Amino acid sequence: MMPKLLHVAAGPLLLTLALCGCSGGDDGPASGLTPTGTASLPPTSTAIPPTAVLTPTLSPTPSNLGEEPVGFPVAPAQKLGLVVGTAGSRTIQWGAGPEAAAYSRDDQPSDDPERASRSGWDCRVHVEYEGQPAVDWYVPVGTPIRATMAGTATLYVVTVTNAFDYYGIAREPYIGNPDRTRAPRSPFPSPGGGKGVFVRVENESYVTEYAHLDVARTVAPLPASVFLSGYSPDYDYVGVFAPLRDFRVSTAIAQWAVSSGDVIGFSGDSGYSEAPHLHYTVGRSGAASLLCPTAEAGFADGGWLMKASALGGGCSNCPLY
Repeated sequence: MMPKLLHVAAGPLLLTLALCGCSGGDDGPASGLTPTGTASLPPTSTAIPPTAVLTPTLSPTPSNLGEEPVGFPVAPAQKLGLVVGTAGSRTIQWGAGPEAAAYSRDDQPSDDPERASRSGWDCRVHVEYEGQPAVDWYVPVGTPIRATMAGTATLYVVTVTNAFDYYGIAREPYIGNPDRTRAPRSPFPSPGGGKGVFVRVENESYVTEYAHLDVARTVAPLPASVFLSGYSPDYDYVGVFAPLRDFRVSTAIAQWAVSSGDVIGFSGDSGYSEAPHLHYTVGRSGAASLLCPTAEAGFADGGWLMKASALGGGCSNCPLY
């Protein structure tokens, strides 16, 4: 079964407590250390003006509600950040890594741990640290994120704060392939904020999630009609959601219908994030376990980024948009 949602009224907030049997969740290591050499954060993406892209589908729910999640939530040709340096002084060199599609197809399934997570954690590292498979891509804050299937999108907030920065814990041991001698599974003394700000897209057959988003950039283009009661584009999300919360507690703030390829948000560095990145998951409706989006060994039902069924043929580049 998918996690049951327990809604608890808390003043102006509607808290959603996801009850699941997963160990670790997303309060474990996250990615976000010192990017590009001397810069503490990567440059903000300006490829697409935020106010020009996020155009939710306000018409009736899409008819293709059973379609599979296929393709990439980031541009397949997006150059990723690359972990460089030696243990203790590693940084992320932004834009120096492989393209997202090539990395997911060739590197993340690799048996070489350093290669497999050099531009974002692969499924095996996620299982080790968080208990469920997922894939990451190191991308600059503000990178457009697109739905990989049609369905209902819900924008949730656990926290807008980065846990590593809040607790003053070094991110470096967690970027790329974690340095196990210095990267404990539970690095924080209190809640780590989990997925931070995230969008969940659900249809009759699948559930996909897109995590660690930037709340300001994501809510700005949304029309007032898609916000849930009590929320709006100019609501004080930063002030209200600054506290770190348990990864199982989130607040739904907006909901709308989307089609595959729609921009649904913009990447950030919120929650348990060791570096600015997108955290992407795929699951079947009604199932507690997530699927591995890449074709990594050890996952029987995987390879979802490379599925060709919705593309009408091969998926050498998986062009989603």
